Amino acid sequence: MKKLGIITYFYYFNYGTMLQGFALQHAIEKFLNSDDKVELIDYRFAEKKISKIELIRIRIRRFFIYFTQIKKILRLTKYKNEQNLRKPIFIKFAKENVHLTNKTYYYCQDLMQDPPLYDIYITGSDQTWSPKIGFNDALFLKFAPKGRIRAAYAPSIGVASLTPEEEDYLTKNLAAYEFLSCREDYGSKILSKLSGQEVTTVLDPTLLMTAEDWRKVAIRPQIEGKYILCYFLGDRQYYRKFVTQLGKQLKTQIYYIPVSYQDMSNKNNLLWEIGPREFLGLIDNASVVCTDSFHGMAFCTNLNKTFYGFVKHRGAKAGDNSRIYDFLDRMGLRKRLITEYKGEIINFEDIDFKETNIRLEKERVVSDNFLKRIIGKD
Repeated sequence: MKKLGIITYFYYFNYGTMLQGFALQHAIEKFLNSDDKVELIDYRFAEKKISKIELIRIRIRRFFIYFTQIKKILRLTKYKNEQNLRKPIFIKFAKENVHLTNKTYYYCQDLMQDPPLYDIYITGSDQTWSPKIGFNDALFLKFAPKGRIRAAYAPSIGVASLTPEEEDYLTKNLAAYEFLSCREDYGSKILSKLSGQEVTTVLDPTLLMTAEDWRKVAIRPQIEGKYILCYFLGDRQYYRKFVTQLGKQLKTQIYYIPVSYQDMSNKNNLLWEIGPREFLGLIDNASVVCTDSFHGMAFCTNLNKTFYGFVKHRGAKAGDNSRIYDFLDRMGLRKRLITEYKGEIINFEDIDFKETNIRLEKERVVSDNFLKRIIGKD
């Protein structure tokens, strides 16, 4: 019997985060024997508790920031109850679809003191190695006992360059890994240079499952007629103006899965009680999807759904934009990325996914073979 443990960002109320964890577990299970077992480590990334006095000090230091963001704070407060409606749906999805450890680990120190025991430890996907989010020792498997296999499947560093300090941290921690991969080509080059090892560029786990796989998970929305679906994480205005114009041209209703405060308005068609399964169904049944989310674009690509992608930050290398450019380039879909919009008429075209599907299938083979190597099935 072989036991595998995956650690990744998972237990957040975020569609891409939860679905990529589920998908990696699903992808690995395809190659296991009946008595083998794979689990996601239930690690919650809790921050250390701070005293009430320190909390007051932090709020005083941030007063000017709060003042400049008063509109955002008021809007999020107004819709706080509505935002919480999706949480129990996420919890239900995790309970019914994912094999989690019996024990919940809140802090990295909890893992160090009482680590779950596996034959193979895997750092999973999403921005698990992103310095923008912050390096976390748990995501570099510091808690794994000596002598066990350590592997990384599709971690994203999320940036195109690193500081000397970040390079030093990665160099020291990559040495313990037997198998290394990355979700982006540029990331693979960076990690290969720092580790001195071969680093394979692989697909995000959500792309290892086929459209047919995901449709078995999805719940069809109760929306009549055609619609444009908007799923925006960022606050920039240019893509909201684009959507308004697109809706006028196509004479189509616009629906929002509200995450950014910019979309939380009574004038919009807001969809609150949306869990992972409902999210998939909304994408699959939309006429067009507009999103600045990496996973939003990934699911549109996988489900062959016409979409427009946008960037949350200005510049190709700014923030986490680089991972979106990398993915769309590899899929031959860069022209679907809209980086600016000034109110002009939109030359709307549906996407022909024929070439994209060929590229995707080739990368699936590479990614599956990498997973087989980790498991010892190559």
